[in-house]
Amino acid sequence: MHELRTRMQTLVFGLAALFAVLILALANGFAYWQAAQTVQENLNGASRLFDERGYDREFDILSSLPVCTVLLDHSGEVTAVIARDPDMDEEDLVRAVSSALHPASDFLYTANYVSRREGNAITIVETGEIACQLRTVLRGSLALGTGLLVLLWFGTKRLIQVMTDPIAESIEKQKQFVADASHELKTPLSVILASAEAMEQDPQPRWLRAIVTESEQMNRLITSLLDLSRSERLKDKALVNLTETVEQAALPFESLLYERHLGLVLDLEPRLEIMGVREDLARLTAILLDNASCHADPDTDVTVTLKQAKDRIMLEVTDVGEAIPAGEEKRIFDRFYRADDSRSRHQGRYGLGLAIAKNITEGHGAAIQASSRSGTTTFRVWFEPLSEKQKIRSGRNRNR
Repeated sequence: MHELRTRMQTLVFGLAALFAVLILALANGFAYWQAAQTVQENLNGASRLFDERGYDREFDILSSLPVCTVLLDHSGEVTAVIARDPDMDEEDLVRAVSSALHPASDFLYTANYVSRREGNAITIVETGEIACQLRTVLRGSLALGTGLLVLLWFGTKRLIQVMTDPIAESIEKQKQFVADASHELKTPLSVILASAEAMEQDPQPRWLRAIVTESEQMNRLITSLLDLSRSERLKDKALVNLTETVEQAALPFESLLYERHLGLVLDLEPRLEIMGVREDLARLTAILLDNASCHADPDTDVTVTLKQAKDRIMLEVTDVGEAIPAGEEKRIFDRFYRADDSRSRHQGRYGLGLAIAKNITEGHGAAIQASSRSGTTTFRVWFEPLSEKQKIRSGRNRNR
């Protein structure tokens, strides 16, 4: 998982960094293009002015950048200054002419002057201020880019961690599930092997009974594992009368509860319907009732309630007896969870029932919750009710 996270972080960071660098490069490129356009506009403006007025007299040039124009003789010496910006003093003029006669580069990040020669006239634009502005933008972009890359690195690290945590948790749960299943299968297999070896030396019915008992436990475990696997599969949902489903699933438990000196109380609101899988909803009800019957005190009632609660439908199974250990209200839905391991194993219970119930609940877009207060344990399942369209369809089906 660590290697996967590193690869994903590198990939996401690389793409994000490339995008950020591209944006900053485009911003600097656009700034440079604007600066170059400004310089060319000033040079072109001076050329148009001389085309209109000629080169025979001196005048001032008003432009966005300091500009001057000088005339040269055949030997390259300055013969006249025919135009200059009012902001240019003699010292600026000398530096501009010297730069034009010995040009180094027109790269605006470093050039202080840019010139254009037309015949014996040279027009010079002072670009020192533009170069300073471009360098400031570049330095700001580099600083912003560095800070952005640092933020991207830690941001992508956190993002990848959040994205992969569920995957890592799922992988860890799968490993734990395999380990727990192997452990549960190992115990009866060990007993079967030991009993078989004992039968070879001393054939007695008790060894055979031990083999049969452990084989039955293995069969129950494998059946529970298959039920758990089936409960995770996506199934097509149909309109289900939840009231009838819960009632039909609960009534067979009446005799079982009677044997355990328990009563069954049903409080079901009529004609509550949801979209779901009837068999799974019946299985959910049976799991919750079976769980309640195993933990309820004798001479108490197990109560099943189904009602409309605000904007949801609530199924509630309540018993009075052994409480859920404090802080274990969520863990009881984990696979192979057992509060009393020795007692559960003796009863042939493997801690898969509530895990199956949770899978069924989540498969129906519902939520399940357990709580224990003052010796009363309650399991609640909240279902989403039918939408308006589904209600209309349900009414049509009922009228047929």
